[in-house]
Amino acid sequence: MTPQSSARQVMINTAAVLAVLFLAWFVIQVRSTLVLLLIGILFASAIEPIVSRLRRRGLGRAQSILAVYFALLVLLALLIVAVAPPLVTQGTKLVNDVPTLLEDLRAEALRSDNEFIRESGSKGIDEALDAYQRIRESPPIQQDQALSFATTIGGSIFSVVTVLIVAFYWMTEKAIVKRLILGLFPMDRRDRAHGMWDQIEFRIGGWTRGQLFLCLVIGVLSAIAYWLIGLEFWLALGLFAGITEIIPFVGPVLGGGAAFAVAITDSWQKAIIVLIFAIALQQLEGAFLVPRVMKNAVGMTPLTVILAVLIGGSLAGALGAILAIPVGAAAQVLIGELLYNRADDPDMRSRGPRGRPKRRRDEPIEPVPILANKTENQPGTEPAHSPSRA
Repeated sequence: MTPQSSARQVMINTAAVLAVLFLAWFVIQVRSTLVLLLIGILFASAIEPIVSRLRRRGLGRAQSILAVYFALLVLLALLIVAVAPPLVTQGTKLVNDVPTLLEDLRAEALRSDNEFIRESGSKGIDEALDAYQRIRESPPIQQDQALSFATTIGGSIFSVVTVLIVAFYWMTEKAIVKRLILGLFPMDRRDRAHGMWDQIEFRIGGWTRGQLFLCLVIGVLSAIAYWLIGLEFWLALGLFAGITEIIPFVGPVLGGGAAFAVAITDSWQKAIIVLIFAIALQQLEGAFLVPRVMKNAVGMTPLTVILAVLIGGSLAGALGAILAIPVGAAAQVLIGELLYNRADDPDMRSRGPRGRPKRRRDEPIEPVPILANKTENQPGTEPAHSPSRA
């Protein structure tokens, strides 16, 4: 390699590293926008089957999407009207009864035979009571706090509207975007890229629909069970269990832990029943619900799921842990397809064991120089003349 080509290679490698660093910096700067874009695409993938069914009935794509939006808003309004009054009542009573619940917990801890539970439990409950008193005795909300609260509410509403808009335009303009992206591939690779696109869309859509269905099932089953057990805040606890179900690994523990904490303030018998129900529900979810609901939806191994959740949680907290699974599923499809393409590459198949290209059948054999002492006695060859010795 000449010095000029070596310097050129160094410049190319340096430019590639700088481009990767700039891309990483740009992604970090616009990560909130990318999160909203990803949530919008997930939502669009979730309602795509319903939109397709409405289109087969004669509606246009935009009309089908708006019809789904309208149905979801009506369903949400009915749910709020049916659930909001008892939920607000139970939530208000739960907040007002926090001191009583904590006092009951401290009494249960002091009655324990374990010294660690008596000391650590009572100390932790005293700190929780102090924090609750500070919050309740804090001065009224100041103007800057009210402005911050209003900004947060407004930002949340804006985020929801943005997700709906992104989902709408993604479904209406997806064919154009798909055509532009597939146009970047050569003709012999375009069919495979099209199949990879469909597989990624199928996986993230299946994960979104399955996760929403699991949240609904877990929330309803928990609310019914807590009502049958006789817990006072059964509706709020069921709603909390359904919401936390979306958090990988930790969500079921949070939902069952909150119900156990409320039950133990009533009686240890109810606490044991709640604990048994939480364990049984977890086993039902892992052995029956998840394999059937998420079957072929994600296609990730348990180790890959754990790594994706840990990486997503370290980058963006709970939201990152939630979105890590569909992103990891898409990345797994891409990596698997790239490895498959490399193994199926004709250039790679045509190479020998040491990486040298194999000779084609129609390729002529290059003449190989033959040593004189190897051809002296072969028929059809002239004898080699060796120089005369002095």
